[in-house]
Amino acid sequence: MNLFYSLAEERPSYKYTKFLADHIDLIANVPVRNTATIAGNLAMKHEHNEFPSDMYLMLEAAGATLNIAENGKILENVSMTAFLDMEMKHKIIHRINLPKLDENHYLTTFKIMPRAQNAHAYVNAGFLFKISMNESGKVLEKPRIVYGGINPQFIHASNTESYVNGKNLFDRKVLRTALKILDRELYPDHVLPDASPAYRKGLAEALFYKFVLGLSPPDLPGNLVSGGKLLERPISTGKQDFETNESVWPLNKPLPKLEAVAQCSGEAQYVNDIPKMPGEVYAAFSLTTVAQGYIGNINPSRALEMPGVVAFLSAKDIPGENSFIPLGLISLFEDEELFCSGDIKYAGQPLGLVLAESQALAHKAALKVQVEYSNVKKPNIDMREIIASGDKTRIRTEREPENESQGDSEATHVIKGSFDMGSQYHYTMETQSCVCIPNEDGMDVYPATQWMDLTQIAISKVLNVPENSININVRRLGGGYGAKISRSAMISTACALGAHILQRPVRFVMNLETNMAVVGKRYSAAFDYEVGTDDDGKIKYMKTNVYENSGCHWNEPVSSSTIEHMKSCYDSRTWAVAGFSVRTDTASNTYCRAPSSTEGVGFIENVMEHIAKVVQKDPIEVRIKNLKQDDSTMRNMIKDLKVSAEYEERKHNIDEFNKKQRWRKRGIALVPMIYPFPMWGNYSAIVSIYAQDGTVAVAHGGVEMGQGINTKVAQVVAHTLNIPLELVSVKPSNNVTAPNGMASGGSITSEACAYAAMICCKELLERMEPAKEGLKNPTWQHWTLAAYQQNIDMCATHMFTSKDDVKPYDIYGVTIGEVEVDLLTGQHQILRVDILEDAGESLSPEVDVGQIEGAFVMGLGYWLMEYLTFSPETGELLTNRTWNYKPPGVKDIPIDFRVHLRKKAPNPFGVLRSKATGEPPLCMSCVILFALRNALHAARQDAGKPDEWCPMNSPATTENIFLTSLTNIDLFSL
Repeated sequence: MNLFYSLAEERPSYKYTKFLADHIDLIANVPVRNTATIAGNLAMKHEHNEFPSDMYLMLEAAGATLNIAENGKILENVSMTAFLDMEMKHKIIHRINLPKLDENHYLTTFKIMPRAQNAHAYVNAGFLFKISMNESGKVLEKPRIVYGGINPQFIHASNTESYVNGKNLFDRKVLRTALKILDRELYPDHVLPDASPAYRKGLAEALFYKFVLGLSPPDLPGNLVSGGKLLERPISTGKQDFETNESVWPLNKPLPKLEAVAQCSGEAQYVNDIPKMPGEVYAAFSLTTVAQGYIGNINPSRALEMPGVVAFLSAKDIPGENSFIPLGLISLFEDEELFCSGDIKYAGQPLGLVLAESQALAHKAALKVQVEYSNVKKPNIDMREIIASGDKTRIRTEREPENESQGDSEATHVIKGSFDMGSQYHYTMETQSCVCIPNEDGMDVYPATQWMDLTQIAISKVLNVPENSININVRRLGGGYGAKISRSAMISTACALGAHILQRPVRFVMNLETNMAVVGKRYSAAFDYEVGTDDDGKIKYMKTNVYENSGCHWNEPVSSSTIEHMKSCYDSRTWAVAGFSVRTDTASNTYCRAPSSTEGVGFIENVMEHIAKVVQKDPIEVRIKNLKQDDSTMRNMIKDLKVSAEYEERKHNIDEFNKKQRWRKRGIALVPMIYPFPMWGNYSAIVSIYAQDGTVAVAHGGVEMGQGINTKVAQVVAHTLNIPLELVSVKPSNNVTAPNGMASGGSITSEACAYAAMICCKELLERMEPAKEGLKNPTWQHWTLAAYQQNIDMCATHMFTSKDDVKPYDIYGVTIGEVEVDLLTGQHQILRVDILEDAGESLSPEVDVGQIEGAFVMGLGYWLMEYLTFSPETGELLTNRTWNYKPPGVKDIPIDFRVHLRKKAPNPFGVLRSKATGEPPLCMSCVILFALRNALHAARQDAGKPDEWCPMNSPATTENIFLTSLTNIDLFSL
């Protein structure tokens, strides 16, 4: 890249290399580029013609050639197209030759991706034209029009190249004809999970038009100029605004997480960092490859013949129950087999476990296990198709409407619609993992789990051993998001089974593809609604059916909770809402960060947007009309954020921008939220004071998974004992100090464990009080030593429950988001986000701000880019790796990201006046979907559509944005 930039500055005939360097910056990322080679990339293109290589495309567009060497001899120049057909055995790419181009040559390349960087292209394109600008853009020689991502055989738009040669490119008729010819020669293939042919074809045509606009034809109307440029992202900026009270420090003190340095330096220990034990073996699942059918026979002989493969275990080898789900625990009603015993529930269901002497060998051997299937059927994976069928065996009522619908007698507008939301993979840095070590009293288990108790019970039942022989230890997780609540038990029980049968340590660390295939995701959801309103948008009645995709089992239903969160900040007395679970032939879905609340808030805010468009009112006015009448807090927060975020001024500027721009549009939206926060579960803490130096150790029943629970607990302990934070150490969680505990989830765990630790500290202070007698202004260390000398017990425990001195409360939030869309590509940028959230008096402001920012960005992935694609024939998950599943990257976050914690708002019902922050911000991330839709409304009006409601489901991918904008060649003009 540096070479190309230098060449562009120093050698006029290589000025075009700057554009090559800019394009290279879009390939992968810095570490990959520093490790990879250009020749390696070209070799991959040679081996796999369907690979949309950016290096190949750039070089082909520029007219580069290759020198190929064989047996020490350099062969003649070979064109890039000829290279693809060459036999390359025992040959190497010796040199790449770039041509000299004069000032009449114009080279532009494009790469349009699912996210801003580190992704392969939907379509990439390169255009090299020699043009006389003095002759109305006359094309002086045959140009090069090169595409990738169309089909494996398509490289040049040859017919279009021939047509425009010698013609005036800026002539409107020539451009229209060229676009029609291009349209006729583009035949995109359709290989799932790639983007649709309609998008890729439309995008390829739009990129040619964008190239022409970028040449700045004379007399080009001002509203078209920006169409010739791609969106350029400036450096990100952020602002965090909160109060802190130094008088209560270290409580409420803004500080990094206690583990931050260890995590960033790589010193923090996760499951797979546990040192290898003598005799240890590695585990890998063998999976079903069909979603509906029956296993007739499993033959592991080919796997067992491989040197280093130790064993293969299946359902017949389980000494206890073949289920990793302990019935009777919260929301778990149905057994789920550890290994499929015959009747297949989904593609990717484990049917056995391979144990081998290396992880790579275990994965390789797992693929060698042969399976005979019978009665194979086409799977049911589309929830909408099941709903339409009315199949009662697959649709279960979870909740009947609370209110009777009042009908449309008072309504002046009756609005009907549907809103579908996709699923989401829990993209944790650490996949499902476990290490099991047999010992003299049973087994030490080191699982990556959010629920120690469930893991302990599940292993006990599968192995048919007492629960007290299972020692669970969890130091931290590399992310959880709900994936490691119940689903982790599948991995832990399989790992424990291997260790139990072999009496050897077993390490089970899932690779990403297996992890994504085996484990369920966020519930996808479908809403059908009918709303009656008055002319101001006030809801007179609403009838809604909520459907949520359970996967292959009915466990962990969420639709009832979705209905509760749907109410949010609005008057719901006239709403009649029914909730249903739908069973599909996919992995059993599970909780994912802000489950049900994300879907509930997203749905009702979509309804508010729909109402506003129908009654032609500002969406904020409609929302305010429908707020609960006695809720002054929400009204004030909306008012305050509108002022601080300059909403009205920005809205006016956006309207003016959209009038002046044809191929760029902006949109803005506001979303309010009330997140009802219940008190539930049980969470233990134990606090021990060491007498000689006064240091304190804490263990609790929560699991540190990045949310900062240990930091908050330590701050509360230090505050309650009135000692420096440095004296407090938080120990790993285990099932001895925290037996029978609840899962870490629902945003409650940090608050609950902090409360339990606080009660322990208060009890210790009360016990130690008599030891102060006779001491004059003792230091903490003198006091603890005196207590020890008086045989005072300096270890206390407490278990938090809903019976403690806490009450349910509401979490308030308001968010404003602004976006800009490139209508010729579907790409967008989030220009600015303002979040105002009520965190009470934060226990740890920097931790809470991090939670708010992280949750919101995770929500951006859900609403904008993450989606799952299954094979319609087998039911196998096709988006099962980083190549085709894209969460947000560093350049996908808001350019201007402002987080405000509501000031002077102590919470009388929470722990030390605080409120939870882990999940509520994710619910407000739907604001970006609505801002995008508002931008697209302006685009559709420019395309000739009336100003009417435009349905737009999630995720609003680059593809969906482009197709919704109605961009097509009939609209391209000069």
